[in-house]
Amino acid sequence: MSYAQPDTLAISAKDLKVKQLKPGTRQYLVTVQTPGNPKVLTQSLWNRKVSYQTIDGKERLVIRQNWIGTDTLSHRAVYSICKKNFVPIYHTSTIYRGTLAYNFYADRVEGTDTTVNNAAKGFKVALQEATFNWELDLEFFESLPLKANTVYKINFYHPGSKAGPKDYLYEVTGSEKLTTINNTSVECWQLKIDYGSSNYAIFWIAKKTHEVLKMEERFNSVKRYKVKLGTNAGTYI
Repeated sequence: MSYAQPDTLAISAKDLKVKQLKPGTRQYLVTVQTPGNPKVLTQSLWNRKVSYQTIDGKERLVIRQNWIGTDTLSHRAVYSICKKNFVPIYHTSTIYRGTLAYNFYADRVEGTDTTVNNAAKGFKVALQEATFNWELDLEFFESLPLKANTVYKINFYHPGSKAGPKDYLYEVTGSEKLTTINNTSVECWQLKIDYGSSNYAIFWIAKKTHEVLKMEERFNSVKRYKVKLGTNAGTYI
């Protein structure tokens, strides 16, 4: 049996279907299982709110995140501003140790000097090409032009990483029906990234609504799942 060679699409801002990303709050239950303690799940609730706001006279994509765990050490608040096509402008993340804030420019990412008590002040990393904020992957995937037999080359950068941006390959490996509330089923694309050494992540993305409904990840024998909740678990943003 022979298989067609998948097409590879290098994603730029103009390739995204940003109208697929709808304003509103998404909530995910995130669980982590470690091989040393397989009978215990570390759990947290991720709240992610998408909105479009006018900032300095221009309409921007704004994404707020609030991660709530079992103690204050796991709490995290994230605030990101992008152009409407996901080109990053500003990103800040606050945890128990303090705040890290960054400005994105065409050729660099810098720790902003206008954010009070910014622990990333003085940080700088060069950009060789346009990049996207990896912290916004779940929303970013909603805007991908997904289709069968396609690999998407995406230049992602995790704000604060000294290693700088890098191209990552995400492949549509097939489709599957996920069973959801009331035993209804949703047809999903399966989007996979292979980290090597049997490490990977698979995202189930609804073909109709484009939302990420589930993620399964294996990394060094650690299992992590993100499952989108169908019922609002409370307002935390």
